[in-house]
Amino acid sequence: MSNFGSGISRRTFLGISTGLSTSLLFAEQVPANVPQTMHFGIASVDITGKPGPELAGFLARVQPSTGIHRPLFARAAFLEQGSERLFWLIADSLGYTPELVARVKKHIAEKYDLEPWRILVQATHTHSAPSASRLSSCGEYNENYVETILLPGFFRAADAAKANAEPCQMVEATGQCAISIDRRNKPTKHTETRVPAIGWKRPDGSFKAVMLGYTMHSSSYVNGDISPDWPGATADAIRELFSQETEPFVFQGACGNINYPKKNFPYEELAECGRIIARTVADLLKKGAPSTPSLAVRAQPIDVQLDYLDLKGIEEFAGRMRSSLAGNAKGLQAVAIWEDWAKNYIDHNGPRSIKTDIAVALIGNRAFVTSPFETLSWMNLELAKHTNVECFAMGYTNGCYNYLSHDAAYDEGGYEPDTSRLWYCNFRMKRGELERLAENSAPLVEAATKAAGLK
Repeated sequence: MSNFGSGISRRTFLGISTGLSTSLLFAEQVPANVPQTMHFGIASVDITGKPGPELAGFLARVQPSTGIHRPLFARAAFLEQGSERLFWLIADSLGYTPELVARVKKHIAEKYDLEPWRILVQATHTHSAPSASRLSSCGEYNENYVETILLPGFFRAADAAKANAEPCQMVEATGQCAISIDRRNKPTKHTETRVPAIGWKRPDGSFKAVMLGYTMHSSSYVNGDISPDWPGATADAIRELFSQETEPFVFQGACGNINYPKKNFPYEELAECGRIIARTVADLLKKGAPSTPSLAVRAQPIDVQLDYLDLKGIEEFAGRMRSSLAGNAKGLQAVAIWEDWAKNYIDHNGPRSIKTDIAVALIGNRAFVTSPFETLSWMNLELAKHTNVECFAMGYTNGCYNYLSHDAAYDEGGYEPDTSRLWYCNFRMKRGELERLAENSAPLVEAATKAAGLK
């Protein structure tokens, strides 16, 4: 059970200690037309650091970083409803190693006495932050940044979010935004236009926080500057449209195939991009009636199968990549690194699957379905085949293990289901794993919905 400060009221303490939500206890003692609340806290910590580290995400770019365009942040949200609790952490980063995620979860789980699967560690996937993942030849992993800035930033944000949690009303909305493109431009091209959003209002009616998600790669503003890309611009827009005291929390969807149409344009265009996204939900949240707060978190382990190659397959892929990258010294170095890794992997009979987990966080009336991949947006279409609950698939959560492509992409070819394994320095996921992940996530969605009393 959570450790609360001495300022907690006896009524709130009793509601939590008996397994009842605070909002349900209030409902018994006040008129029925008073909106229910959820215990909610949020905080952000600057994790920008100084210019100099290599930036993650691209082979061909200015390295190392030469300036700071906009600050980077680690943010944490704490939600509690009865026995259900969730820490949702996100930082302006490309992604994280599994080891980093495990350390974050262990620290917070032990400090606040909750199960590690109730902690989501997500990245905005900006391609203009120091590297906290181990991409080959696309930004060197920066141990000093991770140990002295990123990890402490996560822990400070989590502590502050927990400390400032208070009863808040919840307002929900879904906007529509069509500024993205499917960069693959294949016959099965698809974009996700939904902007799911939740507003959290203080007892005085002001907005404590606005959380919103959009499905688009954070790879637009990529020169030599440190930058949070469009999620940072959207966070700025939230403060513009609500108040400077409103904490923004911008999260990423299943955007493996989805980009902004341009790169390296004047910042004002990126700022306007953030405003466009935020405007789709701003009025809906401001005018919306409080909804009944619901929270349920469910997770399960899963083995995601790898497209394991034998020696011949490794040499054929490496040869094809050498031909494709002829004349590119850094690219050819990446091929050599991958080939050595792959041959060593099969020599030592490395695992043929990735042991990871899938998690579902039901907040209000929608389910956020997470996975540690660069998941293509078809994940949302697959989820809709198995559940009627509104779902929003999110990648880059609790790690980042390469692209997860839908079945047809393997026939269509292209970077995501093929070449990307080079930079991630692993094997690609086996065909059909995106569809299997969606199918296995659906029962968790249904279980969370039932636990929250929505079915």
